[in-house]
Amino acid sequence: MFGIIYKRCLAAIPLLAVLSLVAFSIIKSLPGDPVDVMLGTAQRDIPPAVVLEMKKELGLDQPLPKQYLGWLARIVTKGDFGRSYKDGRPVMQVIGERLPATAVLVISSLIISFSVGIVWGILLIWLRTARASALAENCVFALAVIFYSAPNFWIGMLLIAVLASAPQFDQLSLLGLHDPGVPQSLPDIGRHVILPAIVLSTRRAAKVALFVRASTLDELSKEYVLTARSKGLSKVAVIVRHVARNSLLPVVSLVGLSLPALLGGSVLVETVFAWPGMGRLAVESTFARNYTIMLALILLYGFLVIVSNLVADIIQTMLDPRLQDDGDSSTKSSLSTGTA
Repeated sequence: MFGIIYKRCLAAIPLLAVLSLVAFSIIKSLPGDPVDVMLGTAQRDIPPAVVLEMKKELGLDQPLPKQYLGWLARIVTKGDFGRSYKDGRPVMQVIGERLPATAVLVISSLIISFSVGIVWGILLIWLRTARASALAENCVFALAVIFYSAPNFWIGMLLIAVLASAPQFDQLSLLGLHDPGVPQSLPDIGRHVILPAIVLSTRRAAKVALFVRASTLDELSKEYVLTARSKGLSKVAVIVRHVARNSLLPVVSLVGLSLPALLGGSVLVETVFAWPGMGRLAVESTFARNYTIMLALILLYGFLVIVSNLVADIIQTMLDPRLQDDGDSSTKSSLSTGTA
C-alpha cells in the first residue's frame, strides 16, 4: 500500500513538470496577450512606450524561457502562482472563490452518475439474463449509447429550451448558483444545482451502465459461475454472492477517472448554466488571455487527476486481496534485491 503511494508521489513530480511546460508553451502561442485584450481598440490611441511599459510591469517583455523559469521558481520556492492580470488579486484567491461552486457541482454529478449508472447497468444485465423482450433490452442499451455519445453542453441547451417553455417547471431554477438578491441557502443552491448536475452526469452515467454491463457479462462467462451453478445455486444467488462483487470492483477504478472527466466537462456545462465555478473561470480567463489563471487551473486539474487515480488504486487494492498480495510480493522482492 505504502509502496503504491510512494511510487505515485515520485511519478507525480515529473508529470506536473512536463504538464507545466506543455501548458506554458501552448498558452503563450495563443495570438494576442493580456495587454492587447485589455486595451482593445483603444491601443491605437495609446503611445507605444506606454503599452511597452504595461507589458514590462507584467513581465511579458522577457524571453519566454525566462518567463517560464521565473514562474516555475516562484511556485516551487514560495507557492506563489502570481496575480490575476484582470484585477491584480492573487491567483489562488480567485480560484478559491470559484472552487466551492465547482466542488458542489462535481460531487453532485458524481453521486448521480454512479447511482443511476449502476442501476442502469443492473437493469441491462437483468434484461439479458431474464430473457426479457429483446426489443426492451435493445431500447435501454441504445439509450445508454445515445447519452454516452451526446455532448453535455448540447443536452444542457436542449433541457433549458424545453423547461423554459414549460410553466410546470417554474420552481426549477435554470441559471446561476442562487437567485439574485436572495441570501444563499442550502435549498436555494440545491434547486440551482440539480439541472447542471444532471446534465453533467448523463454521459458518465451511461458510461458506468455500459461498463457494468460489459464487466458482468464477462464474469458470467467464467468457470467459477458454472461451478457454482453445478452445485445447485440459483442464477440470482450466483450473481448476488459472486458475480456482483467481481464485476463492480473495476467500477471503483472508474471513479478515479470520473473526477477529472467531470471537471473537464464542467467547463462547458458551467458556461451554459452560468454556474460561477472554475470551468467558467477557465473560459473567461482564456478569452481575456489571463495567463496566470489559466496555468494555475491546468496544474490544479493535473494534480486532481493524479490524486484521484491514486485514491482509486488504493481503494481497489483494499477491496481486492489479489492486488494486496501482488503489492506485498513486489515490495518483498524489491527489498531482497536491495539487500543483496
